[in-house]
Amino acid sequence: MRRRLSPYERVIWAAGERLPVNIAAVARVEGRTTPGRVRAAVAAVRRRHPLLGVRVADPGWWQGRLTTAGVPDPGVRVVRDAGAGAWSRVVEEELPRPFDTRSGPLARFVLVDAGEAFDLVTVYHHLVADAVSAGVVLRDLLTHLGGPDPAEAPPPGSGPVPVLAAPADELIPGPRARPGDLLRTARALGGPVRPPYPPDGRLAYRAWSLEREDTELLLKRCRAQGATLQGALCAAFARAAAPGRPARIAVAADLRRVLEPPPGEAMGLYAASFVVPVDGAADDLWAAAREARTGIHARLTPQELRPLVRVFRLTSFLPHRAVGALLRRGESRGPRFDVSVSNTRLDLPEAYGPLRLAAVHGAAHTSLSGAPLVIVVGLGGRLFLSVTSTAGEEAEALCRRAMDHLLSAE
Repeated sequence: MRRRLSPYERVIWAAGERLPVNIAAVARVEGRTTPGRVRAAVAAVRRRHPLLGVRVADPGWWQGRLTTAGVPDPGVRVVRDAGAGAWSRVVEEELPRPFDTRSGPLARFVLVDAGEAFDLVTVYHHLVADAVSAGVVLRDLLTHLGGPDPAEAPPPGSGPVPVLAAPADELIPGPRARPGDLLRTARALGGPVRPPYPPDGRLAYRAWSLEREDTELLLKRCRAQGATLQGALCAAFARAAAPGRPARIAVAADLRRVLEPPPGEAMGLYAASFVVPVDGAADDLWAAAREARTGIHARLTPQELRPLVRVFRLTSFLPHRAVGALLRRGESRGPRFDVSVSNTRLDLPEAYGPLRLAAVHGAAHTSLSGAPLVIVVGLGGRLFLSVTSTAGEEAEALCRRAMDHLLSAE
């Protein structure tokens, strides 16, 4: 595979040269495996998803190319029985560690082996994967690990057909970028800058979950109140982050809903984000949740989502180093939101032969601003939540307050 970086990909590549842009997905699995089986599974899944083994070739001032030529399989690091919470410490180590984009690959894996169970930490440069992509790779890896010995997989060229799709820019229907796209993007991402969290603070990652009973009760209340889970989460975190004032909540959007043709299960960056105001001072959390739902749904229309990607075509005249410098300067000033809340929907079975997927968590580096990034994933009737931030105890306290608001609202 060899192709030019799209304008959107080029901006993320430029950002990654100056800022941490890594994402991760973690599978907590009941059952046994071995490092050899994991490495064989990674090699097999790479044949289906070529973006697991790419690098940026011919990096020039204005352009670069993604290629699979000369790229080894992603590495698998092994951590043996490091005690409770070892996997979350691995996430904290891996998120800030940059990828060498010139040599590749832009993905790596860590097996945290606890004998009767294991954790599989998957890490990606955002250039090649979003949350949905990470979920697809997790499912494919576990399918191989739970099946026959992956080492007995057919040789390259005789396995499944590679799953590839064009980048998001090329699948966005409609006209080329227009100056009006800048106005829409500024509205989606603009606003006052919040003072940055400690720039020298240590990146901290915390994860927790809701049991089935609590999850079922929460979803039942959302339906009864005419709210969505995303809206309720935004309202709860707005009340926790900005009591007494309007909060600015960043929301991730899956662009697959507007791309033509849809990329299906292809890996890639098919996500964007926008900011919605949510009333943190509202007396009625459910009223704020319904208002957040309305605001989010208004932004999920094709007319609103297309400019978030199309606008990057207007940066093509800037050298990629200048793009990276501008992004770093903006990040160092502070975030334009109080907290980011992503409700990620992944199609993940729980059973894989002798293996059982017990939990799945997401993670994303918070970059220079240190703003809390909250990711929510559903599995087996439970919710699995996590937060990444440099705010340390402040971020943990924020999440505790938000969950108290969410679970106590009648």
